Amino acid sequence: MKKYLIFTITAGNGHNSAANAVKESLEKQGAEVKIVDILKQYCQNKNFRWTQEKGYALAVQYLNPIYNVCFKHFQKADPNKYYKSPVQGGLLTMYDGLLKEIYEFKPDAIFCSHFLPCVMITNLRKLYKIPCKVYSFIFDYVVCPFWEAATGIDYLLIPNETFVPTLIKKGFKAEQLLPYGLVVNEKFSRAMDKSKARERLGLKDGVFTILVMFGGGFWSGNYKIVKNIVKHCKSRSIQIIVANGRDEKGKAKIDKLKTPSNIKILNYGFSKDVALYMSAADIIVGKAGGVSVTEALNKFLPMVCCGKLPEQEKCNVKMLTSEGAAKQYKSDKELISTLKELVNNPKSLLQMRENVKRIRRSEGTKLLVKDMLECSGEYPNLEGIDYSLINKEMKALLKHKGVV
Repeated sequence: MKKYLIFTITAGNGHNSAANAVKESLEKQGAEVKIVDILKQYCQNKNFRWTQEKGYALAVQYLNPIYNVCFKHFQKADPNKYYKSPVQGGLLTMYDGLLKEIYEFKPDAIFCSHFLPCVMITNLRKLYKIPCKVYSFIFDYVVCPFWEAATGIDYLLIPNETFVPTLIKKGFKAEQLLPYGLVVNEKFSRAMDKSKARERLGLKDGVFTILVMFGGGFWSGNYKIVKNIVKHCKSRSIQIIVANGRDEKGKAKIDKLKTPSNIKILNYGFSKDVALYMSAADIIVGKAGGVSVTEALNKFLPMVCCGKLPEQEKCNVKMLTSEGAAKQYKSDKELISTLKELVNNPKSLLQMRENVKRIRRSEGTKLLVKDMLECSGEYPNLEGIDYSLINKEMKALLKHKGVV
């Protein structure tokens, strides 16, 4: 039986979602798959773990302008000074655990859903053999900071060929870059007739349907958006599907909203049926993380995105709007104006769907899994490795480069 190891971290839901998508697809092919959250499993640096798991969300919610300045600053990092990347120091307590995991599990291939394990594998390969192919993917439609420290993996999935020059400047070789598209669950790539999806949800066919997925934080949560739509679209027949995720307070507030008879709301909490909701909708109002954008594109679903976003999501929206696959709003008034325009102008909505169809790459996960299934790890005799020395060796290696 083929064996695969997936390294992830919990920093928002996107990385774990990608990890689970690859796990599910591999297991359907009869493989044994193990997912490891490297921060939960190995990290002894509590401050570094907090920064990665919770600091990001707080930064983009309350210090978004500062976060964006830092993002753009680190995007310009000198690839030749990858060893000075600010993430390097926080990884120093984790190398022994990660290498031991690889050597004991002996995977035929590894998938990393975040750049941190890619950085670690890049460093480990300077001293130790990791005898299997290692894959990852860029998480957004922009090259984020710190990838220059992760060039020692074997393959990196990218949205399309336009990303090749930037990543070569970061230190990757052209043969490492796979323009397969981004990694999401394959259920988002399965076609479903809109009328059948609406029938399953108890919605009417032929009525403009909005999916709202903006569960708290950033510009506003679902409640504010839904309340705004109900208030200003009373003269139109509209159906609203709300996916609240784990925002229980927001869901409860929407449940209490009074709506006219021509507006129907389906208000859901945490659900695994988002692909069904996307199939039923005409448009999605939400944030623009790389995984969310790819899921929407794969479902032929145009997006309406807000303006106050972390830098990588701004880049995602810029790509979408430049291709005519999304619209952006900067105020409640502008959101309502945009939605009314789409309700009143079906041709505009149809053109957006055609633009989505043109730019979508829906087989990223399928192609990745196909490649991984062809891999075989060949592990030498690994007896005699003193794992207690590995972190010290990695620290010495990076100290030599001037990191610590």
